[in-house]
Amino acid sequence: MAESPGEVVNGCGRCGDHSRLETVRTQRRVRILVDNVTAMTRLLDVVDLFEGDFRVGLDFAWNSADPQPSGLAELFAAKGVVPVHPGCKREYHLAITAGHSGLRNLRAPILSVPHGIRYTKIVPEARKPGSPEARKPGSPEARKPGSPEAFGLSPELLLQDGRPIPSAIVLSHDEQLARLRASAPRAAEVAAVTGDPCYDRLRAGLPWRPLYRRALGADGDQTVIAVSSTHRADSLLGEVSGLYERLLAELPVDEFRLVAILHPHIWHEHTPHQIRLWLAPYQRSGLMVVPPEQGWRAALAAADLLIGDHGSVTAYGAALGLPTALAAFPESSIAPDSAVALLGSQAPRLDLGQPILPQLRKTMAEHTSDQSAALHQMITSRPDEAAERLRKLCYSMLGLAEPRTEPGVPPDTLAGLPRGNRRPTAMHVIGRVHSGREITLERYPAEVVPVERIPERSHLVVAADHPGPRRRAVADVLVLTEAEQWGRHAETWLEEAISAHPGLQLAAAVCGGSCTVRTRDGDQARLSGTDDPVLYASAVFEWLASGRELADLAPGLTVNGRPVSVS
Repeated sequence: MAESPGEVVNGCGRCGDHSRLETVRTQRRVRILVDNVTAMTRLLDVVDLFEGDFRVGLDFAWNSADPQPSGLAELFAAKGVVPVHPGCKREYHLAITAGHSGLRNLRAPILSVPHGIRYTKIVPEARKPGSPEARKPGSPEARKPGSPEAFGLSPELLLQDGRPIPSAIVLSHDEQLARLRASAPRAAEVAAVTGDPCYDRLRAGLPWRPLYRRALGADGDQTVIAVSSTHRADSLLGEVSGLYERLLAELPVDEFRLVAILHPHIWHEHTPHQIRLWLAPYQRSGLMVVPPEQGWRAALAAADLLIGDHGSVTAYGAALGLPTALAAFPESSIAPDSAVALLGSQAPRLDLGQPILPQLRKTMAEHTSDQSAALHQMITSRPDEAAERLRKLCYSMLGLAEPRTEPGVPPDTLAGLPRGNRRPTAMHVIGRVHSGREITLERYPAEVVPVERIPERSHLVVAADHPGPRRRAVADVLVLTEAEQWGRHAETWLEEAISAHPGLQLAAAVCGGSCTVRTRDGDQARLSGTDDPVLYASAVFEWLASGRELADLAPGLTVNGRPVSVS
């Protein structure tokens, strides 16, 4: 008899008798059935509820009924998980899943948890009545004719022989329970409204906002913009992949930080190598990219503005209080009366035919707390209660008393946030020397600014490790970043850079918070302050371009309103 992907029976068969090899004799075994990386990231919030309990042992297994295992082995390894074989026949007392596939033959009570906000998207076309897949005899996707419904509500997904497949279905909101009752009344009998553990973790991270912002290089007055995309062709990335370039070209470097959050499926549909290749010029231009496994919640907590689509991350961020603009929003794919539908009724759409920065400023100015409050109320009926309610449910299903310790709802750490200075490696800089010793500068990433939009009277600053040789060759200012790694050879580099580039006006070396500049005449000065030290090389360029002498740079100099010391 063929073995089903999730089949579990008494004994262990293929994997041997585990109990004879284990130091700790657990009383209950829990199987964590993982469909893909997205599901794993949400399941990790749930498995933390078992911490400190020697009575309970966990086994992770890939749900081989899911076709998207890419990246899962790496995530298992990163978390210290050694998965059991999908066909392991060990006896389990509870199975926890964030998916719908491969559950029909599990011989353990099943706890179904969401891997996003439940019931927000219409069933894809391939699953609608009349499609070839829907007509296929015996297909688990088969449905009776009727109007489109939100994915996850179909009786065909939830019931087998008229009985619920999961033993318990976790919901975040009473509204979801009402829709489940209307669509699959028998499944609703095992539903439990616990709140949303992922959203609660987001809220727990809000007090850490200053730390998250500092990690993103936004420790001052910078505006952090998060750009979130779900997967599929109708997502932000699928519809407007040029948005990163537009944003970077229009947003002044020193006023904004841009953070991209991509759905894990995007990374593993196209491979991480392909994503990094596509985004490389934008990352060189200042775009910070959150990895698929972690960091997105911290990025939302750090943000001042969100640009997104119909994905759960966009809805979560808007509910947190972020002013939100939509760059893609396929109305026909959104379930009516859902939290995402409410988001679509509130948030303005970006008009990519018009300048973007004025639209973003308008979005921030017109945002009200009432909008976020309404969305918050649609996402969870039990705010900040999910951990306690979920743990109580799990232990009830296991037949054990709960541990005495409080279930944790920790804020996310800095892991996953892009770290360090993310200045562009090539910049057009507009500068002005005012009366006295006040210099103002505005910088834009050179790689993404169209030729016809290069600012007049600007100068070009290029990092020495920028990959474009032509841009390095025409730089007005060439900068050796992280010069401390060169030691005493940094001084030699300054001299050689001037000699090797006839059109170069200044060579600069950055070490920590200071910048040493060298002119073609061999004069040098060292400037230091609290801003990006590359900024000071441009300040010197503008000072000299205005007809002043390097020796006249003295105490009292300010760059963009902040004091700079000169030696």
